[in-house]
Amino acid sequence: MTSQLPAARGEGLRSLLRIHRLEYPFPVIYLCHVLWGACLAATGPGSLTAPPVLITLFANIVAIISQNPLNAGLDIRADTHTSGKESIARATQRLSVRTAFTCAGLEMALALGLSVWVALWLGRPLVVVGVALSVVLHLAYNLEPVRLKRRGYANPAYFGATFAFLPSLSTYAAVRADVPLSAWLFLTGLGILLFGRSLWWCIPDLIGDAKAGDRTPAVQHGPRHALVVACLWTALGLLFIGAGLWPYGVPWALLGILASAAFLVDKIKLLRHISRENLPHESTMRKHSLSLAMGGDLLLCAIPLLAL
Repeated sequence: MTSQLPAARGEGLRSLLRIHRLEYPFPVIYLCHVLWGACLAATGPGSLTAPPVLITLFANIVAIISQNPLNAGLDIRADTHTSGKESIARATQRLSVRTAFTCAGLEMALALGLSVWVALWLGRPLVVVGVALSVVLHLAYNLEPVRLKRRGYANPAYFGATFAFLPSLSTYAAVRADVPLSAWLFLTGLGILLFGRSLWWCIPDLIGDAKAGDRTPAVQHGPRHALVVACLWTALGLLFIGAGLWPYGVPWALLGILASAAFLVDKIKLLRHISRENLPHESTMRKHSLSLAMGGDLLLCAIPLLAL
């Protein structure tokens, strides 16, 4: 009896981690997404350790991952039919849909509460605006009657906003009050980059999304079309990122572009083989392609600090 209890607890913990999408390399990528803005605004490594900044970083990480259990609870049917995502559906069933929704609600409330606290503390509304808009978009992405997930290109646009632009804007504002043009270019580039990456990421979900009635770009236009558009938007995002890094010098701007270009080159190679009958596997994409993306994401965090 006693040996069964720790096993049950261990399985419950693994299920919680799975519905929050905290498997490799997502924790590192989430951390990069909230660090981008703070690192860009920093005047040195010490800028990142101030209590308001640390609280804002934590609030934005919580805001990002809060979407995942909400989505897991609502997308059991689609995940059941998506290769590589069946384990999310099983984890949600083990915990119960109600538990998944409870986790999402508590995490969104915590993120909002912490961001309001910091915004009042510093007198910088952008800190809470970034988190609050992210939470609103999380709900709009998942819930009817809006459900942005099934509304074509609104799907990847949502991820570009909530997983890159808005958290970066929030953490930037926690470090620095003014936002110069170069910072807007860099933050916009991050959003565009995630738009392209998310459009690519919806391709292996094509079969499950189609069965669930979600009209993602891959479902509407086919995987090849979605991949071509994803590559074009990724390239555009790299140009904006380079422009945003230009004040640090041409070498740093080029390094920022090249760091994330490895992911783009890897996606271009898929164009020769991809079809509805030959979809990439979620696990392979996560372990291989997102590892390339993670390397570029880490470097984009480091460049503003190294270039000081």
